[in-house]
Amino acid sequence: MSVGYDTSCTTLSPEGRIYQLEYSRKAIENSPSVVGIIFKDGILLISEKIKKSKSIVSGSNHTIYSIAPHIGMAICGFLPDGRNIISRAKLESSNYLKNFGLPISGQILAERLSLYIHSHTCHWGARPFGCSVLIGSFDNDSNYHLYMIGNDGNFFEYMACVDGKGKQIIKANLERDNFQIRNYNIKEGIKRCLKILVKNYEGGKENEYDIGMISNETNNLFQIINYNLVQEETKKIRNEIEEEIQN
Repeated sequence: MSVGYDTSCTTLSPEGRIYQLEYSRKAIENSPSVVGIIFKDGILLISEKIKKSKSIVSGSNHTIYSIAPHIGMAICGFLPDGRNIISRAKLESSNYLKNFGLPISGQILAERLSLYIHSHTCHWGARPFGCSVLIGSFDNDSNYHLYMIGNDGNFFEYMACVDGKGKQIIKANLERDNFQIRNYNIKEGIKRCLKILVKNYEGGKENEYDIGMISNETNNLFQIINYNLVQEETKKIRNEIEEEIQN
């Protein structure tokens, strides 16, 4: 029973559970999927967006942001909470550059943001963030790095990670043949990841995608792909899937 133990994130139930964290986790699990994956020549972030109304302007309500020239972030879950974290990330990045004269690395940014997110689970007057964030970076060690920070402030580095409503199905597709997908270049990887997302979308409403990447082609700088180009590629993939079903 959660009665009396779910009014504050500082209260542990007799079973040792924090119900406020579980509620915020549920908000993430019911949200559109977000994927991050490292390929042999770059790193990719793809976010699914569901248009809740036909009157919404296509391409608005972004879920992927540039934090620094070499760092990008994607939001999964409650978007206003995610934008709060994005603002904090930009502040941490600019302060680090100002204080040390060096661009912040993905790992340091992930550590600092994880502390910020965790601090919202430690005070009665705050509530946990209803989102998780993915961080993709190209750091001074000349390697690509991918991190995911959960709603509890915990974070890990990944080769590939997924969060959101379609997590289990998409994760199974990515892990098939021992992450064979990671051996592709990023252009082919975008097509394959987008196809996985399109094929496994189960919602009834119209959806679209945000895509951001860091690769050799972008001089290892984070770049958000033009919305119209993404829409064209998505349309081609949907046609391919329809042909496969018919055949």
